[in-house]
Amino acid sequence: MKTIQTTCPYCGTGCNLDLHVENNRITGATPVKNHPVNDGELCLKGLYGWEFVHSSARLTKPLIRKKDGVFSKEGVLEESTWEEALDLMAEKINHVKKSYGPDAFMGLSSARCTNEENYIFQKFFRQVLGTNNVDHCARL
Repeated sequence: MKTIQTTCPYCGTGCNLDLHVENNRITGATPVKNHPVNDGELCLKGLYGWEFVHSSARLTKPLIRKKDGVFSKEGVLEESTWEEALDLMAEKINHVKKSYGPDAFMGLSSARCTNEENYIFQKFFRQVLGTNNVDHCARL
């Protein structure tokens, strides 16, 4: 079993926890002892909030709402390729930015992402889109 120390993403406190990984799957979490923030304690989210990672309900392929094979707000969700989904997103983002400016965007990040994913998320909004309108669900 491998142990990976990380920071809990659920709030801004910064508690540290050890994720226990076996066969590339998280099997448990324990608090880091003598850590200056949480001193060996974790809330319920920190202890058990990792179980969603292996959920069979998680999306694994992009979905695009289509009608007659093309994007349509009135269409139904259909699986697509990553290339098609990313091209559509880039087209829509460029249209909004050109029409309304960068502050037309706002991003709300998730505690169910890794710290690295949240970092990339805010970096994308600030550097690529050009807005500081970024927040995190832990503040709600």
